[in-house]
Amino acid sequence: MGQYLLKKVDFEKFVNSVIKSHSLVAPVESHSGKKHSKSYFTKIKDASEIFLDKKTHYPIKGFFFHPEETLFEFDCNKIKDPNIDTTPIVYFGVRRCDLNGIMHQDIVFLEEHEDPFYNARRDAALLIGYHCKEGDDYCFCNSFELKDFYDLMFYDKGDNYGVEVGSEKGEEFLKEFSDFFVESEGIVTEEDKKIINKKELKNLDIKDYYHSETWKKGADKCLSCGACNFLCVNCHCFDISDDVNFDLKTGKRVRKPASCQLRSFTRVAGEHIFRDSKLARFKHRIYHQIQYFKDRHDEVFCTGCGRCIEGCPAKIDWVEIINEFKKIEG
Repeated sequence: MGQYLLKKVDFEKFVNSVIKSHSLVAPVESHSGKKHSKSYFTKIKDASEIFLDKKTHYPIKGFFFHPEETLFEFDCNKIKDPNIDTTPIVYFGVRRCDLNGIMHQDIVFLEEHEDPFYNARRDAALLIGYHCKEGDDYCFCNSFELKDFYDLMFYDKGDNYGVEVGSEKGEEFLKEFSDFFVESEGIVTEEDKKIINKKELKNLDIKDYYHSETWKKGADKCLSCGACNFLCVNCHCFDISDDVNFDLKTGKRVRKPASCQLRSFTRVAGEHIFRDSKLARFKHRIYHQIQYFKDRHDEVFCTGCGRCIEGCPAKIDWVEIINEFKKIEG
């Protein structure tokens, strides 16, 4: 839709101008004193807080699908709907893997079953991407055909940023801050859009390997902690419960994220558990990421961010497991 140039010397002025009139969420670096710092998305007050050196440890999905959501409050037979916050938010520095994760959430919560909470937050969101030229040791996004899904995308061009417009919302935002941008068609090339990965998922066709013994290499190490689900930008399963107060008349209905790696996830009345073994749960998550979602929506669910591998306490590398049984049994 159009390309623009933003000088890096003007970047902080641009960001601080945005902050004056908008809520701005961007990656920041944690300062926990640990040797290996982590980054995460949060609302910032100054451009100097932004940290773009590596992808965030925690995905951006928590801003659209909250860790705890009150669906409604009740008082006997009276229902009180919650106020849904529709404050406009600009999200800056969102990498392509996370942007495609939001696109997949849109399929689930806007197209398949419209969710009013998610819908309100997406309407209020402006997505500004940041293109990373090289992934870390866990990234394998080049294994997938990730889409151009953003309102604006920033590309590092040395002394400048090349900015590509992806939507009318992005175009209107640029007009609001037009003093900082110069129209520069062709500044972003196909070469700029490439990403270098060290890791690769070599074959996405895994439907014939469900009963492979090689899956046990991952399942036997799995702790069933659910970290892979909660760190995944795509995973969206949830549980609903009623929190009743001591008067037994008032309370609220709450939605919280759930994990398919926990035994309780498929527990039903009579204490029957459909996926009782770690092996069944481990395979289910990978098949949903690679096969099941694609069968329904013609989109591979996984976006190759590698957070599930990086954040796994047992460091289970399911990508290498799939690559191995392809080699052994293919």
